[in-house]
Amino acid sequence: MRKLLIVENPGYTPAHREELIKKVRAVAPVITVRIATRHLEVDVKTEEDVDAVINKVEKILGGRLLDVVDITFERVEGGVRRFVELFNAERFWEAHNALEDIWRETRNPTLQGLIMLAAAYVKLQEGSLDKFEKLLQEALGLIQEDVECIKAQEVKRKAEAALLNRSLFKITCS
Repeated sequence: MRKLLIVENPGYTPAHREELIKKVRAVAPVITVRIATRHLEVDVKTEEDVDAVINKVEKILGGRLLDVVDITFERVEGGVRRFVELFNAERFWEAHNALEDIWRETRNPTLQGLIMLAAAYVKLQEGSLDKFEKLLQEALGLIQEDVECIKAQEVKRKAEAALLNRSLFKITCS
């Protein structure tokens, strides 16, 4: 069983990531930790009592649990609108999975670019700036056409600005 624990961020930045991974791995079967502005994502693979793991993780990280997402099968339902909602909430790992099934069916390059855009921000949350920049540049090359409520040129403009200053942005769904 694999769970994504969304825990309140009491003030950590991606610079704290390695230290946090060591601390939580000492008490729980943690795959990785990602650090967003307002939350931490703790990816846990466990067969033990999830509530016990949650208690340990909350204690070590110093934040309260906000959400638990079952990612055993790495699927997120909801499509493009769910992607936008998750992306804007800095839940980039889930956001990229919200488009995977649609992309597999259509092989639409813009969907692939949006998936890579979210993946780039996963790398930013992990403190991997080189991978962030590389993935974001690749995403920019793929995002060409509007997809449902997402305007390609608007996303590209915002992503290009974000690339320069390694910042976050919101996607408008209209």
